[in-house]
Formats: sequence, C-alpha cells, structure tokens
Amino acid sequence: MNNLARSWEPLLLNEPVDIIAPASASTDEVLNQGMEWLREIGLVPRMPEKMINTDLFFAAPLKEQWEFFKDALYSDSKVMWCLRGGYGSMRLLPLLETLTPPKKPKLLIGFSDITSLHLFFNQKWNWPTLHGRTISQLKPGQNQDEEHQLLVDLLFGIRKEIEFNDLIPINDQAKKSRLIEGTMTGGNLRLLQSSIGTPWQMSPKGKILFIEDIYERGYSVDRMLEQLLLAKIIDQDLKALVIGDFNEGLEKNGEDLVPIALERFAKKVPYPVLKGLPCGHRQGVNYPLPFNTPATLHLGESAKLVCQTNNW
Repeated sequence: MNNLARSWEPLLLNEPVDIIAPASASTDEVLNQGMEWLREIGLVPRMPEKMINTDLFFAAPLKEQWEFFKDALYSDSKVMWCLRGGYGSMRLLPLLETLTPPKKPKLLIGFSDITSLHLFFNQKWNWPTLHGRTISQLKPGQNQDEEHQLLVDLLFGIRKEIEFNDLIPINDQAKKSRLIEGTMTGGNLRLLQSSIGTPWQMSPKGKILFIEDIYERGYSVDRMLEQLLLAKIIDQDLKALVIGDFNEGLEKNGEDLVPIALERFAKKVPYPVLKGLPCGHRQGVNYPLPFNTPATLHLGESAKLVCQTNNW
C-alpha cells in the first residue's frame, strides 16, 4: 500500500457492520431504517443493546460510549458506521490515545461531528476513513439512486475510485491547468476550528483540504477561516482547498453571504480554491468522500477531483 496513504479492505456479502454512537442520540425509527438499508445491500448490522442511553447532549454517558466504541474497534468487522453527528465525538480522543491500533485499518464512516474522529484516525494512525452518510441518513429503497449505489460500490470494492466533475475554480490559482496529487483531509469547518490547540489539531500541510458546514452565517464562516489562517494552519502549505456544501446560513433578511465570504478568502490565499463538491449537510445529497487515500485534483476550466478508495 501507498506509504503516504492507506486503503481499506472491500466488504463481502453478509459481513458484519458495527454501528457506533460516539456523538448525539437518534430515535429508534431512524436507527431501524438505517439498519434495514444495510440489510438491503447485503450487510449484517450489529450494535450493543443499550447503545442509546441519552446523557444530556450525548447518545450515552462517556463510560458506556467508550466501551461500545472500543468493542467495535477491536471486533471482527471491517467497518464502524456512525449513527449520527451532533456533538460529542471529541470526548473519545484522549481515550483513543491510550490504545494500541488494531493490526488492520478499520473503516470509519460518518461526517459532521465525526470530523474529530476522522482527524484522529487519519493523522494518528494513518488510517483511511470515509466522509459520508451516517446511519441516520439511510432509508430502505435508497440504493437505487446514483449516490447510494456509488457508496455501495465503493464499500464492496466494485469501484476503486470516485470522480467529482465540474468543480468551480474561485481564484486565479485554481484556473491554471495543472495536476495536484495528494490526500484529502478535513470535514466540518466548525469542528476543524475546534481542534485548534489540542493534541489532535488539524494538520493539513501538503494535503488537499475539504470543508463544509451548516447553520453558519457569512461572518461566522469568515471568522473561522480567519482564525485557521492566523494560526498558520491553512496559511500557505496546503496543496488546495475544495469547498463542499454550506447551507442554512442565510442572514435575517434572507441574503446568503457565505459564498461571498468564501470567495473573499480564496482571493487572499496562495493555493487553488474550488467549490462545488456535493458533500455535507445539503438535504438529500451527501456523496462519499475518501480521506487519507491517494487523490488527484485536475485544475483548469474542467476541474475535477479523483479519489482512490482501495488498492487491494
């Protein structure tokens, strides 16, 4: 395997998938729908009996969450699939530091608050992860559309890469035709900001950074990017920045200032910035995006991103 990026082992029919709840809780109905979707595609969902035992903001008290998480991490499955985001995953990071990594990388799937875990597995253990739908976003019958079928094909190794076409350059550096090779990192912008000053601080130097968010107004997006810039985390050593969905961030008068904030930021950094990646919190759309696997960004008028998923 590539020394700079790992890959995950494709799934087989009737293999188990461990459902974990490292952040907020969800309803039984939502959980059952997600589990039924997994059964539809030929996988066997499993989870602890008392995985959801709500503790204020979280799916369960930390001690219980940790035991469930640890059991899934060392189990015989190839995948840990997060129930939902919300809030709470960062509480597990100090505990993860105490563990010896399993011999084989295990694929983590989730997004939003799960960004904290993506950062840990990508940076500390050099594991691949998949930024994508949580169990709470899966329903029976969905595997007929392109996005869900693509997710299935990636998991089972039917496809070994995913291609995102028609990305939009928003600064001069992104308009120049050239090829950038690297690995993807990133996730939810608010969570990336929250990593500053911790032992798990985002380290995107030499990588292609992806960002997305929801419910953040223009000034808030500008402030988060400015802090990451001033902290010299995204100042000059990124290979590129690719922007996903930013939605539900309208001003009180209905105006959307987020695109303007993003474009203003793009014009003052020395690396290519593009938008249009269909990943994040947009209603009904959240394409899978591999992290810490080989990726190629084609710049110019017909910009596209190609991410490999495995090389088994």
